[in-house]
Amino acid sequence: MKQKLKNAQMAERVNQLRPILSHRDKIGYVAARNFRILSECLTEYEAFRDSLIEKYGEETKDEQGRPIIGVKIDSPNFKVFCDEMAPFNEMEHEVELMTAKYTDTIGCLTGEEILGIEWMLED
Repeated sequence: MKQKLKNAQMAERVNQLRPILSHRDKIGYVAARNFRILSECLTEYEAFRDSLIEKYGEETKDEQGRPIIGVKIDSPNFKVFCDEMAPFNEMEHEVELMTAKYTDTIGCLTGEEILGIEWMLED
C-alpha cells in the first residue's frame, strides 16, 4: 500500500516494528520488509539528525559505562536542536509498505504489539 509519510512518522514506525522483528511468522516477515523500506527512506534524515546530535549533544554514559552523545531535554541546546530538525521532520516521502491481515496476528502478538503496528494491518 502506497502512503505519503513524514520523516518523523517513518522514524516512529521503525521503532514500532523493532519488537516484532524476532517473530518467525508472516507478521515477522511483513515487519522486516517494512522496517527495511522505512530505514532506507530515512538514511539522509538520520545522517542529518546524527550530525546535529554531534553538534549540540553532550557526552554521557550508557548502562555499561560507555560514552554516548545525546541531546537531553533539559539541555540549553535542546530547543536549537529541535528547531533545526523541525523542517526535516516534516518532509514527506511516498513509500510502498506491505500489509497483513488482523487475523494473522491471532496467537502471535499481544494486544500492545497489535496496537503498535496497527498502521500495517487491515481487515
